[in-house]
Amino acid sequence: MSAIHEHVLQNGMTLLCWPQRHLHGLEFGLYLKGGPLYETEETQGISNLLEHLCFRGLGGLNREGLLRELNRFGTNLDAATYAEGLVFRLKCLPRFFDAALEYFLRFFANVPWTPEQIAAEKQVVLRQLEADGDGDLFDRAACDFRKTENGAFPPLGTPESLMALTEADIQLWQEMIFQPQNACLVMTGNFSDGMELAAIEALSELRNTTAQPPFTQSLPIGFCMRDEQSDLLEEVESDFASVQLAFDVDSEQVYPVAAEVLSTITAGNDDSMLFQALREEQALVAEIESQISRVGQFSRLVIRYDVRSEWLKDTLTKVFAYLHRLTMYVRPARLNQLRTQFTTNNAMLTDDTAALNDRLGWAWMSGDTAQADLDAAAAQYNELTAEELLDAAQTVFRPENLTIAVQYDPEAVGDLRPMLQKLREML
Repeated sequence: MSAIHEHVLQNGMTLLCWPQRHLHGLEFGLYLKGGPLYETEETQGISNLLEHLCFRGLGGLNREGLLRELNRFGTNLDAATYAEGLVFRLKCLPRFFDAALEYFLRFFANVPWTPEQIAAEKQVVLRQLEADGDGDLFDRAACDFRKTENGAFPPLGTPESLMALTEADIQLWQEMIFQPQNACLVMTGNFSDGMELAAIEALSELRNTTAQPPFTQSLPIGFCMRDEQSDLLEEVESDFASVQLAFDVDSEQVYPVAAEVLSTITAGNDDSMLFQALREEQALVAEIESQISRVGQFSRLVIRYDVRSEWLKDTLTKVFAYLHRLTMYVRPARLNQLRTQFTTNNAMLTDDTAALNDRLGWAWMSGDTAQADLDAAAAQYNELTAEELLDAAQTVFRPENLTIAVQYDPEAVGDLRPMLQKLREML
């Protein structure tokens, strides 16, 4: 599988290594399942708080001690909480390998945070909540997409849920998240075989705190069974409207490579169909984009743009007309152009430790590390035919896969629902 070395240890932890010895740097990425996808009404926001607390203290070192450690080998620790998990990243020179590995082992020490550390970090998150408000339309649409029987919650939670979290709640989630069977450490860049073996030995000594892996992803409610009830329409007073069209992608029917190519053709780059039509030719939008958005095992093709209110209906009509056209014919010449682009991009990845780390870590998070294999992806790009891409378009661009999210001014636009119903019927 390209240059990927995959090690699944006896304690359930995964170590993914991609040596790139022509580079100067080494990148570590620690990927942990958790996040709002697995939270409840009572625990919402706890994963994000745990991520923050890791900067307050870790494995017996306080914040000042952690900063001294990082300064000693000249780097910073980056972290983020996503819907399905937490990610911690660190880049350093190979000579600091041992110190960096020791730093990551601290995540699994499960030393509880003090009441003072917890109280202080809660105040920081409260300031974030005040600054972020309810997020934007796209945040709320993403929250709806991942909704399960437990509900769907924003990454930061609410002020009420945050302040209600107890020390016992935090310690329980710390033990669930920071254990080897719930984790994947990714190493990309310049490291030796000996360093890889040292990582295997050190990680193998870690012990789990629960008998079974704590998190199992559930099927999002309504996945590939959407209708107008799935749509999110928000009314505001504004001269501009925001639009998101999200199509569920069933990975059992559409190969990931086909979905990526389909997204690129739609609005994924400057040469894409919608970018050229709505921006370059008609100047209706400043930007329009499409991408494959993944939450663990499930993905969707998302198209987004902002537009002046008076042009909202016109752009929606044009977008759906173009999508309908894609379900009827895909030009082989266009596919050939994209093969070159994807092949070039994949080749460039081998010089980018961060991009490769992302690719490996999120493939593990989705439950299929084979997705990270660049050689396999290149072969799939080369073998993909226009007929297969057309089949993918016909499978993806269906009304039962579609969720429409629009934020608009009804005074300027009127009632959108009848029009959206007709647009759905075009697919």
